[in-house]
Amino acid sequence: MKKYLIFTVILLSNLSVLYSCGYSPYGEDIRYSLFLPEYFNYQDFGAFNYNADLFGFDYQNHNQYESNVYDWYHFTGKKVAVDEINECLNVLTLTDINSSSTNQFVRYLFKNKLQHVLQYLIMAKKCEEYSNFEVDDPWERKDTIRRSYTLFLNELTRKMLAEKDPYLNRKYAFIAIRTAYYGSEFDYIKKIFQSHFARGKKDYLYYWALFFNSFQNKDAGSDIANIMAYCPEKRYAAYYFFHEQFDLKNSLTKATSSQDIGNLYAFASVQRLDPNLDYLRKIYEHSNKSRILDFLLLREINKIEDWIYTPYYTNYLPSTQFTEFWWSENDTELHTIETLRARSEKDRTYAKQMLDFVIGVDYSKIHDVSLWNAAQIQLLFMTRNYDACLNKIEVFEKQFAKKKIISQIEKIKALCIISNQETGRAIIKEAVKPIIMKYKDDERFLFSIGRELEFRKNLPDGIAIIAFGNQKFRNRYYYDESNNSVEWRGNRLLNSGNLEYFYEYFDYLDFVYSADDLKIVVNGLNKKKKGDDFYKTMYSQLKKDENYLKDLLGTKYIRENRLEDALNAFNLIAFRYWEENYNPWERDRFDDSYTFDKNPFYDIKYVDPFIPHTERYLVTKLSITQHLIKYLKLADNPKTKNRDYYYFIIANCYLNMTQKGHSWMMRRFTSVTNYDQEYDESYIDESEYVNSLLAQKYYRLAAENSKTEKFKALCLLMEVFSADPERKLDRLKNTYPEYYQELSSCENLENYFEAR
Repeated sequence: MKKYLIFTVILLSNLSVLYSCGYSPYGEDIRYSLFLPEYFNYQDFGAFNYNADLFGFDYQNHNQYESNVYDWYHFTGKKVAVDEINECLNVLTLTDINSSSTNQFVRYLFKNKLQHVLQYLIMAKKCEEYSNFEVDDPWERKDTIRRSYTLFLNELTRKMLAEKDPYLNRKYAFIAIRTAYYGSEFDYIKKIFQSHFARGKKDYLYYWALFFNSFQNKDAGSDIANIMAYCPEKRYAAYYFFHEQFDLKNSLTKATSSQDIGNLYAFASVQRLDPNLDYLRKIYEHSNKSRILDFLLLREINKIEDWIYTPYYTNYLPSTQFTEFWWSENDTELHTIETLRARSEKDRTYAKQMLDFVIGVDYSKIHDVSLWNAAQIQLLFMTRNYDACLNKIEVFEKQFAKKKIISQIEKIKALCIISNQETGRAIIKEAVKPIIMKYKDDERFLFSIGRELEFRKNLPDGIAIIAFGNQKFRNRYYYDESNNSVEWRGNRLLNSGNLEYFYEYFDYLDFVYSADDLKIVVNGLNKKKKGDDFYKTMYSQLKKDENYLKDLLGTKYIRENRLEDALNAFNLIAFRYWEENYNPWERDRFDDSYTFDKNPFYDIKYVDPFIPHTERYLVTKLSITQHLIKYLKLADNPKTKNRDYYYFIIANCYLNMTQKGHSWMMRRFTSVTNYDQEYDESYIDESEYVNSLLAQKYYRLAAENSKTEKFKALCLLMEVFSADPERKLDRLKNTYPEYYQELSSCENLENYFEAR
């Protein structure tokens, strides 16, 4: 122990990530969902899927080509490939439209002498030069550019008026409207829209034109709502440009049809992160056949999943944490498990309201019957109406066997069967096994099954399935969104707000469960039926980790100071395991800092050696536990000579097993140093790990059994150091002033030790 001990202890101790102060995942990383949008054919609404991170700010058109491409495809009588038409419209430039072109659509037009179509395409390509806000004159001659723009729009208008073919005439009208928009010619837009689209058919071109016309219309609420409902290409643009000024109440006063009213409520719905049942009722009342109603039902189910499943399965707040239901500035216990579960249960009551609505609709009047039936099944499970849910699933499987959603229905069926059991008696029933095996690569599904078993006190099966599910995520503290991995939180003390988070089962078992709980898991590893492929598969990860689990079990016993139980657990592990994990040159699972490089009985961290090594052996958890038991028996025996010696090296060992020592691996799998001694909750031995209480106890016993004041002074020095790494040595100075100077500078400790 040198004078710089205070600094080296604080600065050089083995540190790790402090979860409560470090990265805390949020949003889509933790949102829990089983009712996935990709099960249904609503990709064109994808920009408005319930998404905590990207809602309203990310859009990808899931259709391969726009409606205009397919329109021309049908114009050719399907004689030209769609991709060739798309290339012509969206890739080729003005100079590419010529008779020598290799593009099949251009060649088709020349071959069939469709000059009026070629003329239109040339004008459409010219429009691209003007349909851009960034068009500018490099010589800054603004007036010239403006006159050029006006001349072009006039030319385009003449072409439009001269075109007698109604098909091409409407296309001319649209590109004229679009060009006028970029020139802010809103009166022109209104005029052309009224003359060419207002009273015509409401196809994609009508809605494209309506979108640009909406910019000059102060009362465009119904128009943009209809664009949202019926026009995939302009759906996101309608939201992006108009959602901020959209006024539902005002727009409703100007609606001219029941369909418009329904669409207005739909447009308002995509902006809501709070419960939307009231608007869904309105949409159903006024526009029950619309696809957007079906999509919004799907979206509402995803919201309810987040509100219920995210806290229930993962102990995280819902990903969006919307104000009314989930967030309160005065809620000081927001993150406790009790609060999370209570609020999850509150949202099950909203799920019941949704269920009543879904059951009550007339299924002959809705668009997607399979979606509504699937939603009903999901809501029955959410509301824990398991028997009704299973009955509904039986009917659904017969009626919609070929639907993509059937995979999700099967998963809900498995969850229902598992959940519909008494706590303490839950098992994996035979009907569930083939479903689990079928979807064994879906970690979120397996995690749900495992949690339901865990909640019902079947810890071995629950942990086995969770472990199998996250076996491919062995890079600890790493979340992989692409593989749909699960992250969850859990703590030991229900009244704590400082929850640990986990990516894999081992860390979860380490932090949350007691030794007796873990023993049940370990004992269950060899009790499953031989030849049962299901259990062989589901327990494969636990079996692979069997030695690590026994190591963890013994470590938990150490934390509880149950040394004999710890020794029994460590003795179950082959010696090769200790060789491969606890020495400076071999590693299996653990990192480079996880090694016994010193003997905890004789060597003290940052202190020059002053105690002779009377026994030499490979230092492992097993050998340390063996010797700790041996030395305790000797020290506690009144007939033993040198009891003070044994108490002293026992105290050394207990000190080294804390955050202040080099053998913290006896209690932890990751070292976290907390010298401030501020902790709300953690492992069962957190107080011992931080405060070194047992070390202080045995240093006092060493002093009490010592025959010399000099050795007692050394014991007091070590007791004080165990209690306070900053070494406030007032007690030593007051009790042994004659030894204070030498001991405070840590000189000649060998002499003090030998003086016992």
